Parts: sequence; structure tokens; C-alpha cells
Amino acid sequence: MPTKSELLRLKRRLGFLKKGNELLQLKADSLLIQIKNFYRNIRDSRQVIIDHVILAFQNLKVAETISGEYFLKNLSNVNKNLIEYVIDIGYRSSLGFTVPKITYRIEREKHFPHYGFFGTNMFIDRYYIQMQKSIDDLLKLAELENTLFIMAMEYRKLRRRINALENNIIPQTENQIYMVDDILNENAQEEFIRLKKIKSKILSKKEK
Repeated sequence: MPTKSELLRLKRRLGFLKKGNELLQLKADSLLIQIKNFYRNIRDSRQVIIDHVILAFQNLKVAETISGEYFLKNLSNVNKNLIEYVIDIGYRSSLGFTVPKITYRIEREKHFPHYGFFGTNMFIDRYYIQMQKSIDDLLKLAELENTLFIMAMEYRKLRRRINALENNIIPQTENQIYMVDDILNENAQEEFIRLKKIKSKILSKKEK
């Protein structure tokens, strides 16, 4: 049976739910701002990397014109057996999230670069340096994109919780409060009428 203590408990719960909803909304708004900033950084970084890769291949094209396609293919075949990229994926804490940390190392022979001076030109050197830089940038971009994905998933979870509170839990609690309060008011009114009748009977007996 509904009681005043039950009504107080529901009202305290409603206050807690509304406060929690406000905090979740603030967190979601803050996270959305971070996501937008991350997206802009990724968009700008991606364009810079694309420009660097295009420049690298332009240098490779010039090197091919000077040294010839056959020479470059032989050089590539030799180097692919000397160089091996080893990528390690770890995790770190960033902005309150656990995000991937991508590092790589090159397993190779000690001499550098992996070609001699004969038959080569400065455009091969430029291509090599620019591609090494592009690999570093691509790994950093991959970290940013993974972080953005994790942040977006967290934002989606927050929105689901906020929607559940606003559309289901809070309205249900408010409805429970209304029902309990309504029943208590009816009971109080019935009790008032009952006491009034008892009082009326007592007064009638005294008058006799």
C-alpha cells in the first residue's frame, strides 16, 4: 500500500535521476566538442599526408625517368628483403579513454640507405625520406582515427543513457509519484470524511 515514506523515496529518486541526467548531458556536450575538434584535426592531417605522399611519388616518377623502370624494380626487389616493418599496438590513457598507441620499428641491416650511389639520383633520396615521414604520419593518423572512433562510441552510449532517462525512467518515476500522491490524497480525503461522520454521530448522541 502506498505510504508517505514511499512518496518521499520516489521524490528523492526523481531528484537523483534528474541530476544524473544533467551531468550526463554536460559530459555528452563536452565530448561532442572534443569529437568535432578531433575530426577537424584528422581532416587537416589527412590532407597534409596525402599531399606528402603525392609529392613522394612525383619524386619517384622523376627518378624512374632518370634511372629507368628496370633499375628501380631491381632496387625495390633487393630492398624488400633487407627491410621489414614491425608494428606494435599498445594502449594508453588519453582524455579519459583507453586508446591505442601505435609504434613501429624497422628490422634491417645496418647500412643506410639500402642502395649505392651508382645509378641512383637525388629524387630517390627525396622519395625515401618523404615516404619514411609519411609512414610516421600515417601511424599517428591511425591513432587519431581510432581515438575518434572510441570517443564516438562513448558519445553514442551517453546518448542512449540520456534518452533512456528522459523518455522512460524519469517519466515512469514521475508517473509513480503522481499515482502514489493521488492515492494518498484520496485516502486522506476518505479518512477526513470518515472522521467527520464519526464526529457527527458523537454530537448527535450528546444532543439526545
